[in-house]
Amino acid sequence: MTITVAQWNLEHDGGLDGAQWEQAHEILRSCRPHIVMRQEMTYSHQRGQQRLHAAEHILRLRGFLAPPTPESPNATALFVDPRLFQVDAVYLHRTLWWHPMSNVLAYFQDCPRPLSLASFHLCSHDADTRLSEARRMTILARPGTVSLIAGDCNSYPSKPEPGIPLPDWDKVTDRAHRVHRTYLSSTGQRHSDTRPDIVLRDAGFEDLARYAADHLGQPGALAPTAGQCKPAQGGPQRIDRGYGCGGLDTALEAVEVIDTKGTRAVGDHSLVLYHFNRGRTRRLLREASPAV
Repeated sequence: MTITVAQWNLEHDGGLDGAQWEQAHEILRSCRPHIVMRQEMTYSHQRGQQRLHAAEHILRLRGFLAPPTPESPNATALFVDPRLFQVDAVYLHRTLWWHPMSNVLAYFQDCPRPLSLASFHLCSHDADTRLSEARRMTILARPGTVSLIAGDCNSYPSKPEPGIPLPDWDKVTDRAHRVHRTYLSSTGQRHSDTRPDIVLRDAGFEDLARYAADHLGQPGALAPTAGQCKPAQGGPQRIDRGYGCGGLDTALEAVEVIDTKGTRAVGDHSLVLYHFNRGRTRRLLREASPAV
């Protein structure tokens, strides 16, 4: 048996009228996830968090919605299956974020060690802000912590990936996007922003799709997740990623990138699924050393 985790940046929460939201949640429900990590919950704070609670009903999961910021209503959220996980704590991260991450501590069944879960959405327009946000997330990689984080990185993997070269910025015609996704060195040279990935991996996080490709024989895990319909921004890239630490990668069974007519009809990002073996997850959370 598996634990299925879904990560999806649903463009502007499926739209103001909710039609695409309904289609998207039918897709999500068909995946039968136990954890959902969402980004761009644009309208889910409105009318008493009506969409959040509607999603809880459809998915049969308990939802946790991070606060929006004065600059952006596109909040993050987490949904957790209460039949498998007992949420012990909810942490608010209000400052130093363009989109605050959603973060809960949950116990899997009878395991004595908790699992830290976080849904994130790094800043879309500023590489230095993304770097600071990634450093903030490293608090979830402290010794003894078992964590799973996933979201929209708005930046690139630091290791070359087969068939997905980084954008050639001299050929990218969307000049604002070029500024958003790059940084300049002290000599003025332009670089693709891979620094958040470097920071997370340096702190002990494992890129789960990379692990699936390298150790589980699943090259499809490295498929692009956004940019398929935006050639002016440099083409498809794998900017939606999940990371695990504390040995969680050893429980991973599969990573799927769902890029279909259905997902494209409701937004500009693919749906990513992470499947973990329940038995190995249980053993990990029963044997892990306590956080210090």
